[in-house]
Amino acid sequence: MKIKFLIAGAALCLLSVTGCDNDAIEKSDLQSGQKVLMTMQTSGPRTRADYTDNGTNMSFSWRSADELSVVVDGVTGNENCQLATSTAGKSVPFSGTVTAFTGTKNIYAFYPFSQSGYTVTGGSTPSTATAALTLPNPQTYTIGGALSNSFMVGIGTATATATAINASAGLKQVMSVIKLNITNAPGKVIGVKLRSAEALFPTTATVSLSDATISNPGTLASKLSMAVTDGTSGTDKEVFLAMFPVDLRTKTFSVEVYFEGGLVKSIDKAGVLFARNTFYVMPFDAAGATTYQYIDPAGFGVGLEWATGNLVANGANSARIGAPEDGGLFFQFGSLIGWSGGATGDGTGRGTDNITPALSQRITPAGYSGSPIWDTGWVGDAATQNVATGTGDPCRYYLGGLWRLPKGSDFVSLIADNSGYPNAGPWTAVGTFTSGSSDSYLVHTSGLKFSISGSRGDVNGGGFYDVGVIGSYWSNDARVFSITSSVLNPSNGANRFAGVPVRCVRD
Repeated sequence: MKIKFLIAGAALCLLSVTGCDNDAIEKSDLQSGQKVLMTMQTSGPRTRADYTDNGTNMSFSWRSADELSVVVDGVTGNENCQLATSTAGKSVPFSGTVTAFTGTKNIYAFYPFSQSGYTVTGGSTPSTATAALTLPNPQTYTIGGALSNSFMVGIGTATATATAINASAGLKQVMSVIKLNITNAPGKVIGVKLRSAEALFPTTATVSLSDATISNPGTLASKLSMAVTDGTSGTDKEVFLAMFPVDLRTKTFSVEVYFEGGLVKSIDKAGVLFARNTFYVMPFDAAGATTYQYIDPAGFGVGLEWATGNLVANGANSARIGAPEDGGLFFQFGSLIGWSGGATGDGTGRGTDNITPALSQRITPAGYSGSPIWDTGWVGDAATQNVATGTGDPCRYYLGGLWRLPKGSDFVSLIADNSGYPNAGPWTAVGTFTSGSSDSYLVHTSGLKFSISGSRGDVNGGGFYDVGVIGSYWSNDARVFSITSSVLNPSNGANRFAGVPVRCVRD
């Protein structure tokens, strides 16, 4: 694709709209440093806005109000020239105010326009010039709207005469794009995530400006998120997600689509090479979407995701995320052994029956060979994963993926704006908060609910205490998030051999 620039001190010539007035141009003397109008003519269908399938390549056309950032190398004031178009089509004019210069200069064009600009490294040698790009995470997308976050870069030259500057450049697409063809949607789409147990997805990249290839992938993330605005009513949807090219042919990742009403569907994908300037059509059957098991208090794809319930038993050697009302299993810090919270033994009840720990033990990791009784000398470490001794992070072990124990700072962030609690802020106390009560909860405005399950004793052989009065939850630094009807303490001291519930998070 070629882009032509024309800079004039007086008259503006839009090549695709009007003819050029040569006399007007000749009467204007161009002086270094003065502010002049640059007009850029584009040809070739490449931008974020609209595209059609041309094999596997992306075929674009401009939309009105699209904008570019243009860097004129070595000219002060032209580090980030803003050029915009008011026309839609494959060949449209762009214009904007720039600082005049003399002679011939290298120019670099970027799509989309960035208020903070782009930094060009090695601008005096176009063939090796690069720039660092950052992919927003999370992204945003409106179904039926423009494709966001699709970077293009280009190089060219600009030559000044006595009265005008003539320039040309070529733009090339940097990105890959996933097109999700969603069928059987149970409602409006509110978000999409790509997720992996390891960091696979580039969110920063050093890009060659001559050919738009990535010369150095930078920061890798284990999750790419996109918040979606959906104004459609049908069950079939098309959603687009931009990403830097990356080779995942030996990797597996999941595609998760979130729907209104608290429903989510996840499908695993494997063996994909996401190449530059290509898009990938992925069928996504949303039939069988299930209820969320976690919630993001800060908004879709932005904050840390919290499990909606405590860990409860899922057989003799497994655990799962329980319901918000479940009391949960009781874990000593850094232990993979989950102790009963009630007569059912699965952690769904509250600790009110005072069953002896030796008899109420309900889950152990497969292959555990340690003691079956409560250990009042326990000094386990959540960072030490050892199935035989029963040590480690129960969230990582039983749930896998990115699940983990919360950090103390995670609890701090969750209650940071609790001024005036419980009558103001994001928390509300619900229930009687009396000894043995089963109706006591702390509820966050996001919908998170923390049951007041009490603890298993650190000094009385594992018996229950403070059930219905105080809730405690382990953080990964061997301290607890402690809550009552009027106080929240994100970093309360506790003995490691105390037994408290576990609420898991994932990044």
